[in-house]
Amino acid sequence: MKSICFKIFAVFIILAQYCNAQQSGSKSVIKSNNPLRTPLDSLVQRAAEHYLHAPATVDLSIGIVKDGVQHQYSFHRGEGNLIQNNTYFGLGSVAKTFAGIMLAQAVVEKKVKLSDDIRKYLPGNYPNLQYKGHPVRLVDLANHTSALPAMSRDYSDKYLDSISKLEPKAFRAFYSVYTADSLFKDMHHFTLDTIPGTKYRYNGNAMMVLIAILQRVYHMPYEQLVTSFLKKQIGIADTKTRLTANEEKRLLAGYDENGKAITFIPDNGFRAAPSMFSTPADMLKYASANLSRKNAAINLSHKITFTKPDGTYMGLSWMLGKEDNGLPFIMHTGRDGFGFSSLCYLYPDHQTAIIILVNDSTGQERVADLKNELVSHILR
Repeated sequence: MKSICFKIFAVFIILAQYCNAQQSGSKSVIKSNNPLRTPLDSLVQRAAEHYLHAPATVDLSIGIVKDGVQHQYSFHRGEGNLIQNNTYFGLGSVAKTFAGIMLAQAVVEKKVKLSDDIRKYLPGNYPNLQYKGHPVRLVDLANHTSALPAMSRDYSDKYLDSISKLEPKAFRAFYSVYTADSLFKDMHHFTLDTIPGTKYRYNGNAMMVLIAILQRVYHMPYEQLVTSFLKKQIGIADTKTRLTANEEKRLLAGYDENGKAITFIPDNGFRAAPSMFSTPADMLKYASANLSRKNAAINLSHKITFTKPDGTYMGLSWMLGKEDNGLPFIMHTGRDGFGFSSLCYLYPDHQTAIIILVNDSTGQERVADLKNELVSHILR
């Protein structure tokens, strides 16, 4: 009798726990477009659910290219709608890979050489842009060995604090009023501290210098230059450096590490580093184009231009290395200040790519762990 009572009591406890879990977890229901038909579908589902346990994560897009076939998976935690293939995400520093490819395109078209002194393309004289007779070259801008300062101007903590408190409209203006001409003016005050091309230092400011130079080489805005290339050469039209008011409506809200929505303020100027927005559909096409080896500029952007002390390599913005098991990869990750993180890994030897887009700020390590979980099973 005691045994039966205990079993009945246990059942009530389990039911109560289940009901409480359903009520407390109603906001954590995960929606997905995953058809759950193949082993790959099941793998992605497990990995995505594990990643989405973090309360700060709301939306996740996982794109996989394998043997020429594109797979796109969307996930949404909580209330609201599932993201679409044309939903915009911020790419963060993955935007730098586009700048590297545009430099490569200029080389392919014989408009520039990677070894060119950057002063050849600047307005005015810049005797300061050399160190002991060694000039900054275009390739140095693209592989983070330029020796240029990390910021175009020195900003005091007090000034930056005042900027962070601006209203959104004023904040937008703060970015947009700093133009390429503003950057060229400030470059007269840059000081180099080592020979360009000899020391790796990750540098978003150098990328902005590269973009400003590309505008002068092509006599057109970088936005027009890069979107035209992407549309004509790759067939994607939803990847842009800036969004119209209507396009911003397709942009997800970004979240900080505590799960609080962040007001979107586009960086449309030349103050910090390149910015880019794209969709899950476009990024799958971008990854496929990088795997195909059919485009001369993309192929050139993958060529090694610098070896880092840790044994990894730089192409033109792309980073190259090997997984722990020796598997070669080409990659870049990104994180911006408005709640987006991204990852693009290419495995050319296996014709495989992984694209991860999320609207959280919980860190690159979590995104990398998600990638590792997928890779360990996809590329055994």
